[in-house]
Amino acid sequence: MTKLSVIILGQNVEAEVVPAFITSQFADEIIYVDTFTGSTDKTLSLARKFAHKIVKSETYNFSTWRNDGAKAATGEWLLYLDSDERITPKLAIDIKSAINHSDYAAYTIRRYEVFLGKHLNHWPDPRVLRLMKKSSLKTWKGRLHEQPSIEGKIGELREQLIHLSHKNIDEKLAGTIKWSRLEAEMLFKASHPPIKGWRLVRIMLTEFWDRAVKQRLLLDGTEGWIEVIYQMFSRFLTYERLWEMQRKPTLKETYETIDKKICQEVKE
Repeated sequence: MTKLSVIILGQNVEAEVVPAFITSQFADEIIYVDTFTGSTDKTLSLARKFAHKIVKSETYNFSTWRNDGAKAATGEWLLYLDSDERITPKLAIDIKSAINHSDYAAYTIRRYEVFLGKHLNHWPDPRVLRLMKKSSLKTWKGRLHEQPSIEGKIGELREQLIHLSHKNIDEKLAGTIKWSRLEAEMLFKASHPPIKGWRLVRIMLTEFWDRAVKQRLLLDGTEGWIEVIYQMFSRFLTYERLWEMQRKPTLKETYETIDKKICQEVKE
């Protein structure tokens, strides 16, 4: 039988990672990749109960995390899972059938999104490329919105992967603060045009139009409204951070100058 390695990524995810481990136990090997600056809660002690291997990848690069997981895996097939994703029994059967009777090099899986306790009918359930032959995986690319480079044909699995996203506003804010900084850094390195007040307004209005009108999230009730408003805020935060990076003098230099002037006046 073909050997399957499940690679689970996370950091400080003690509240959600155990079900990810439990639903992955149909696999031959479970690898946990501890990311960012490393977990400081009970995540690692929980991982030791379920995972065959623990990899520490203390970087701010999604592709590095996934590539490090692949290097540690001994399975012929790799299945990537985030700590808030769950594999249903039907999906497990679909996966086992695919890897044992297939000419494909990889498969996409449709992800069923649960946002603040509800599946939003007008939020697209994306297909994610998560199941692949190790020999067909050339590398993962992209610091934030990472994608695998695959040699060979890519198929589609029928069953869905459950994504239990954004369980509360604290979780959403923590993630947004983290990812907005990375997005802003990428835009800054790409020499994005200078951020002006009118550009911030345009960015937020465009986000409202895309989410509320074109995507029709407002038809999904209170949760839909929350998502529209939050996505506008998320976009604002990314571009406000970019503005800070572009500002000359920097905010730090500005406040140091103010302090220096006040202290000089006191001395005089």
